[in-house]
Amino acid sequence: MSNDEQDLQPELLAEQWGAQFKTSRESLTISLEQAATDLNLPVEYIQCLEKGELDGLPSMVFARGYIRSYAKLLGMSNADEYVSEFERIHGTGSSKGAIRPVSRVRQQVKMGDPVMKLFSWVFLLGIIGVSIWWWQTQYGGSLEAQLENVTGSEAAAPADNAVVLENGTATLAIPALDDSPVDKSVIEEGAGSDASVQEEPQYLSAGEIEKLQKAIDSKVSNTTVDNNAAPEVQLALPDVMSELSVSADFISECWVSIKDGDGKTLFNNLRGKGQSVNVKGKPPLSVLIGAADAVGSFKYNGEAFDLAPYSRKNVVRLSLPVSE
Repeated sequence: MSNDEQDLQPELLAEQWGAQFKTSRESLTISLEQAATDLNLPVEYIQCLEKGELDGLPSMVFARGYIRSYAKLLGMSNADEYVSEFERIHGTGSSKGAIRPVSRVRQQVKMGDPVMKLFSWVFLLGIIGVSIWWWQTQYGGSLEAQLENVTGSEAAAPADNAVVLENGTATLAIPALDDSPVDKSVIEEGAGSDASVQEEPQYLSAGEIEKLQKAIDSKVSNTTVDNNAAPEVQLALPDVMSELSVSADFISECWVSIKDGDGKTLFNNLRGKGQSVNVKGKPPLSVLIGAADAVGSFKYNGEAFDLAPYSRKNVVRLSLPVSE
């Protein structure tokens, strides 16, 4: 480089270099696109070099390499002189600040650390607490209240099936009457038998009628004496249709909900394997069982009851008594 070139302003010097680049490229009949392809650079960068517009390049650090590569591509022997002059004007581009060494690498937190263990326990307890709260809000009612309802229903059962004497001297337990539907065929058969008997009357002789009359008079006399000797007994029989009973045994865990005709919840809780449910209430009883295959046996008023016709997608919903 001459002293005159060194005295030029950086902008004018860059334009002078660019003009020399363009002249050399055109003398070699190389197009801008071909030069950009050979240098693996955008065409815009080649144009910036030839116009001396170094600000159009991405960085002054890269500009030094672009100048050297372009000068060598054009066969210019003074490529290093261009780079030296560029560094004199714009600097070497080296970083002024020293690189600070990494003094210490922070150790990553491991799952075995006490802090992580404590955080895991707190998170787990939070999940359990939220689950319990959701369960209470979803199904409502406390376990103690439900157990009291079941115990009260079972304790009231013996009292409903008792015979009370008027003088209060004794209380006799009698079995509950079965209110299961009577088979119509049996009624019709019985009615038919009575009709056949009435259609075939039998006549007694005079001697037989006299003996029968004496036996009846003697029986009436004995009954009168017994009635006078024994206190009058009045039976307080329960209204068998006022309450229905339901019982179930379970072979696996499922949810059970039973309500009476007044909407009162008789049972509303989980039952597990080996557990059972026994309740009584006013009809109709609304029964909901969350898993039909979890029921080992089901009884309605003491009689086995088939739940299969009322199971849909393994969930049983029915109302007792079942309407025909």
